[in-house]
Amino acid sequence: MKEPLTHPDDLTIRGLTKADFDSIVSVLDRWWGGPSGQRADPMFFYELGEGGLVAEHEGDLVGFLLGFLTPAKPPVGFIHLVGIHPDRRRRGVGLKLYARFTQRAQEQGAAELKAIAAVGNEGSRRFHEALGFRVAEVADYAGPGRARLVFRKRL
Repeated sequence: MKEPLTHPDDLTIRGLTKADFDSIVSVLDRWWGGPSGQRADPMFFYELGEGGLVAEHEGDLVGFLLGFLTPAKPPVGFIHLVGIHPDRRRRGVGLKLYARFTQRAQEQGAAELKAIAAVGNEGSRRFHEALGFRVAEVADYAGPGRARLVFRKRL
């Protein structure tokens, strides 16, 4: 890994490719400290790939965002999964990924952004609230007895 990222302007944000998806799957467990690679479902490349973004610093993968627009009228920009290299967290990578995803969603007519997280994921809660998302704990969101934090932001 190259020197730590010092400024978000040092990042390149671009669309997801198959090679990027393969890289994401190969690092996700290491970045998150446990089995999580299955959360990066291949549909995010094959069916929804144009909604995915990667962040690079000097050619190295330092973050990604897997998202898509829902078929609702108007569409909702749904952010499914975001990962940031552990050495690059709290350096503006997530903020820049969200900004680009938001721009794309708005250009395609989205009126809202949405994301979900497990109850107790305070890092995700703080991040989304800092970006102006409203948060609600929704009982049974993921099935009986499986509440989730639901984040929403009007565009």
